[in-house]
Amino acid sequence: MTTILRIICCCTAAVFGAACTSAPIQLHDADAAGVAVISLPEQLEVASINGLEVEGASGLLKKGDTTLEVAPGRYEVLAFYRELWERGDQHDVLRSDPALFVIEAGAGGHYRLDYARPRDFGAAQALAADFTGWVEDLATGERMPSRASGLQFRQGGIPAVTFDGTLVPSAAAGGNGQRVPPLSSPSNSAGDAQPPPPESPDGEWLSLMQGWWNQASAAERRAFLRWLGEQR
Repeated sequence: MTTILRIICCCTAAVFGAACTSAPIQLHDADAAGVAVISLPEQLEVASINGLEVEGASGLLKKGDTTLEVAPGRYEVLAFYRELWERGDQHDVLRSDPALFVIEAGAGGHYRLDYARPRDFGAAQALAADFTGWVEDLATGERMPSRASGLQFRQGGIPAVTFDGTLVPSAAAGGNGQRVPPLSSPSNSAGDAQPPPPESPDGEWLSLMQGWWNQASAAERRAFLRWLGEQR
């Protein structure tokens, strides 16, 4: 029963958390001069910037634009597409592998990562299978297309269900990806290790969860999927 209550509480927290708008994420020293801004829509999430994970820049709870404040310099952003699609009573979460966005950020500049919006679920599936986008300098209107990152998320049923964010080399990678050290990006401490989930004797927990899913409303299913997307 304790496990059941924990799941219900987490789903409730996800519902209220989804309404929150995130503040700009500061990735520079407080006294940095000429700070630049990188923004991206909620359907695009950041896997890493210059090889570092950025807390708050990914996850299904992320609502609205993400805004990153950085010191001037070069940034290599691994970003991917993820969106929850509703099809009647069905809900599908589509996630692409990351593409590489290179930004030469100037002092006071504003750069936006974006992509061509899919018109329907079929187009969204195609986008998730081969994600590309661009970086736009909002001052000049110049666009720089994304590049293949040479990385992909781990494949398989379990990583797909748990939204495992571990990146591995793509089978098609040529091994020529670039990496540069961060300028002033703070290192993010790793979270506390989570205990392993309890074993499910004879599929008991699986049956219970399937029953809860079938009884849940559309809003409750979306809230649960958003919470699940935040788990590591």
